[in-house]
Amino acid sequence: MSSDRPDSPRADQATCTAAVLDSTPDAALVSNLGVASYVLAGVEDRARNCYLWGSMGVTTPVGLGLALQADEQVTVLDGDGSTLLSLGALATVARHDPSNLVVVVFDNGEFATTGGQPSGSELVDFAAVAEAVGLRSYGAATEEGFREAYDAAVEYDGAALVACSVEPVDPESRPPLDFPHVARRFRDAMEGT
Repeated sequence: MSSDRPDSPRADQATCTAAVLDSTPDAALVSNLGVASYVLAGVEDRARNCYLWGSMGVTTPVGLGLALQADEQVTVLDGDGSTLLSLGALATVARHDPSNLVVVVFDNGEFATTGGQPSGSELVDFAAVAEAVGLRSYGAATEEGFREAYDAAVEYDGAALVACSVEPVDPESRPPLDFPHVARRFRDAMEGT
C-alpha cells in the first residue's frame, strides 16, 4: 500500500526481513531478484534462502509450488514490481491456500534494481487485491506493524499476504553468484541432507 505522499510512513526492509528470520528461523525463504535478495543476504545468508536472480514475476509462484510440496513454513519475499508482473498468481495462491505459505510484498514504489523507475504501485492496494481473490491479507508501514502482521499471517490457518510499505534501499550485500551452488544448498537444506 504505497503512497506518493512524502509524510507516509515506510518501514525499513532489513529490519522487517530480520523479523521474518526471528519469527520463523527454520522457514524456507524465496526472495525476489534484486533488492529482496540483496537485503536477505545482508541480514543472513543461509542454506534455506532461495535467491531468484533474474526471474522477475515468478517469486510468488515458486514459493507456492514449494509450499505445496513442503510440510514446513515457506515465506516469499517479493517486491511490488515483481508482484505487479504476476498479480494473477495471488488468485492461484488463494485457490490452493496452503497453510504454510506467507507472501510478503515489500512495496518501495519503484523498480529499485534497474534504476529506481516508478513501479506504479501507488495505484494498487496489494492487500485489497489479495482479499478480493480470497487471500487473507495484512498491511504494514512500520517495523512493529510488520512484525505483528507477519506473525498473524504465519498463525493464520491458510495462505496469507503481508503488504509492507518500505523505504527504497540499495544495499551493498549480494547473495552468492554461484547459482548452481545456491540451488544445491537450498535443495539439500530442504531435503535435510
